[in-house]
Amino acid sequence: MSDIPNRPAVIAVLEEIAQWRARADAEFAGSMGEVDRDEAAAGRAIDEAQRQLVALAALRAELRDKHAMVSLGAERRERVALREGLATDRGSIEERAQKLALAVAEQDAALQRRLKDPEIASAVEEYEKFVEIEASLASLPAGYRKAILDHHERVRRRLEPVIAASNAGPPSLGCPNVGVGVLFAVDPPEGPPEALVAVLPVPFAVCRDWAERPEDLSSRFAYRVVAAISRLLGAVGAGAAPIQYTELTGCLAVQVWLGDCDVRGDIKERALEEIEALREEASDLSAAGIELYGLWVRAAVLADEEG
Repeated sequence: MSDIPNRPAVIAVLEEIAQWRARADAEFAGSMGEVDRDEAAAGRAIDEAQRQLVALAALRAELRDKHAMVSLGAERRERVALREGLATDRGSIEERAQKLALAVAEQDAALQRRLKDPEIASAVEEYEKFVEIEASLASLPAGYRKAILDHHERVRRRLEPVIAASNAGPPSLGCPNVGVGVLFAVDPPEGPPEALVAVLPVPFAVCRDWAERPEDLSSRFAYRVVAAISRLLGAVGAGAAPIQYTELTGCLAVQVWLGDCDVRGDIKERALEEIEALREEASDLSAAGIELYGLWVRAAVLADEEG
């Protein structure tokens, strides 16, 4: 058409339109090619992301399994550590119990030797006679009564060291202090407690053989802690809760069912307060160099390991 002379103007317009369309078609084809390439790349990225998601899900499961094994391992190690700690503490109390028994026996023997001294024995006899007649002194003449009381006072002063020795607590062993712990746990760990357990670092024989076993530091330790637990239960409104004494790794365990009680207050804090008070009041524990502590642990680590 370009060879036609004097072409109509419409031809130029149509050619321009055709060129414009060709350019638009080329641009469209180019853009669509880019979209196709981007779509293919996105598809590949989605496929890779899906593979990564699958891999991450597998890794997550693996990490959870590993962490579960860590938790089981930590629980197992805690269980072993607590049992070893109980055995060590029980051994410390039993060792100090033997030493304290010897020291008390020596203290008693020294007192008996003093009481056998003729002068002391005579003074003791006079003191005992005065006790027998003390109630009747009011009927005696004032001068006679005064003479008897003055004489008794001289006897009493002479016996003061002996009386002090007979009333003295156990002698201090002078050993380095050693800390021992009573383990406490409640179940469930959160919310209203249904069960309480306390494990004492003393042999279960203290309970099992109490009628035949001679009283020593271990048994007095157990008496005091059991009394503290009884006070604890009364303070939190569980004074009537049933108590059972059992054995845990050779030690005495006190189990209390709280499910039928309306426990009031913070049983954990109150238990530690009772142990603190016991530590301050027990002169024989102090003499033996035993420092008592309360330690709250998870009930799971006190239970026997399953499997």
